[in-house]
Amino acid sequence: DGVVAGEGCHLRRQPRYRFDAKDVAFPSDKVMQGYAYILTHPGVPSIFYDHMFDWGLKEAITQLAEIRTRNGIHSGSALNILASDADLYMAMIDGKILTKLGSRYDVGNLVPSNFHVVASGNDYCVWEKR
Repeated sequence: DGVVAGEGCHLRRQPRYRFDAKDVAFPSDKVMQGYAYILTHPGVPSIFYDHMFDWGLKEAITQLAEIRTRNGIHSGSALNILASDADLYMAMIDGKILTKLGSRYDVGNLVPSNFHVVASGNDYCVWEKR
């Protein structure tokens, strides 16, 4: 095991075993929705190596990670859930990012006029404050 610095400079043990996406039960057609959620919401996200390099998702995952970094999203970021239905989840994070998950296309007036789309894909969209 190696020792690595975690968020807030806490040290934690890093096991040598590398988890692969096949080690976690998650629907393969929802993977990018999952990354849109974990990379735009409070917490300490993890990214699977094989999603980046074997599944060809490097560009889309990197785009979401850059949005997170650019907006300073962290484990203590403020979360405001705007909608939570079977076909639509929308949340505002730190008043800077708006994330939409789900198949519903019409989100009504949930997107303020001073926000613009910075990432989108199958059943997810991320807006950023101008």
